[in-house]
Amino acid sequence: MKLLNITKHIIINFRAKHRLSFRNPHTDTELWYMFISPMNVLMFFLALIIILFLVVMLVVAYTPILDLIPGYPGNKSREILIENVMRLDSLEREIRQWEVYEGNISRIMDGKAPMSVTASATADTLAKSQNDILPRTKEDSIFRAEVIRNAAVQERKGESIRSFELYVPVKGVVIERFDLASGIRGITVSVPSMQPVMAVTDGVVVLNTWTPTDGYVLQLQHGGNMISTYKQMSQIIKQEGDRVKAGEVIGYVGGTASDDEETADSEKKVPFYFELWDSGTVVDPENYMLF
Repeated sequence: MKLLNITKHIIINFRAKHRLSFRNPHTDTELWYMFISPMNVLMFFLALIIILFLVVMLVVAYTPILDLIPGYPGNKSREILIENVMRLDSLEREIRQWEVYEGNISRIMDGKAPMSVTASATADTLAKSQNDILPRTKEDSIFRAEVIRNAAVQERKGESIRSFELYVPVKGVVIERFDLASGIRGITVSVPSMQPVMAVTDGVVVLNTWTPTDGYVLQLQHGGNMISTYKQMSQIIKQEGDRVKAGEVIGYVGGTASDDEETADSEKKVPFYFELWDSGTVVDPENYMLF
């Protein structure tokens, strides 16, 4: 009963107007007044909240204020994100083109027609239909025959070298081995000073030079499209155009046999670098001779 009376009192007084006045405390005169009700006060605060909400939304939407808030993704952050997504999409398309290119090489090696690279560049997926396969042309056949011929040459590599009787250029301990993955295209041998360097087989001197890093360098052209290179020598006794025989001395490492040096100096170890090429491709010398 008491709760019901309280509820009725609130409802009745919710719309009842009350006089709000401002008075002078010294003269007790009324300066300003107005009539308000609890309903008017509630409506005023609701309208104020709505107006503030709209103002905040407009400020956020049309000003760069979010970029000033640390840790909040503003317009600038969204632009950077969109730009990175576009770059990623371009990179993905480029990777797909490379995949199709490598696939075409494999298809050509297998005697099949290559796939259309142009069509794959604009596709969103790697799925290809039969219409994307280009017809075999005369140029494709010539190119395929050339690839097969080169593959056959690669399979025969080493046979031309094995057909020669190769001499070991120097005797010593291999301290750096052949490793194309690391950029090492030859071997480095630790040999005693004043050791002579011999030609691995018959050939012609095609290079005789000196560099600060490699010392004296000599290169021989042999039959069967084979080339041998000798570096870090202290003296060369052959000139460009000279013909040499297998096992013939072409220079010295760390000195010469005619030098008047102490015996202790002759026991000093010095490095010697050697490369072997077959048909334009560098090969591992240790596969064909024992140092």
